[in-house]
Amino acid sequence: MTATDEIRAPITARLRGEPLGPQHHDALRALLTDPRVAATLGGTPPPEWIGEHIAGVQEHWREHGFGWYGWRDRATGAFVARGGPRRVHVAGRDEVEVGWTVAPERWGQGIATELGARSVALAFGPLGLGDVVSFTLPDNLASRRVMEKLGLAFEADIDYKGWPHVLYRLRRTSSA
Repeated sequence: MTATDEIRAPITARLRGEPLGPQHHDALRALLTDPRVAATLGGTPPPEWIGEHIAGVQEHWREHGFGWYGWRDRATGAFVARGGPRRVHVAGRDEVEVGWTVAPERWGQGIATELGARSVALAFGPLGLGDVVSFTLPDNLASRRVMEKLGLAFEADIDYKGWPHVLYRLRRTSSA
């Protein structure tokens, strides 16, 4: 598998990633409007935002050659998460975020950790990045635990889009 193939179609033991696109619209709407998920993201987006978000993700892919994926269960093909590495401006800096949003029925199954680990491997492998960040609302303890499992360390309390967040960072080491 080439580095480009690895970036375009990452796989894990249970998941298959594909660049987030219009084919994910309905599944993404269901995910992001679920009240349990909305509580971890600061609220439910308006319906028109889903299409705008997908268009923005596609533009990110065109500009940077990587971005957020729609993650499917390899066994069933079911959409289980959105996430991956993406460029973002946060805490006054341009960074690459490793992020995830997992379907609530799959919470507690290690999906975020699995796709997060694959995303970190892509960032430090074929993308050649020196570090990544991840951030969340301060009370999203599940995501904070995933960040710590992935080796990210708390760096700062920040504001992101008018909401308090916590920022974690992982720097590539010679063994990563």
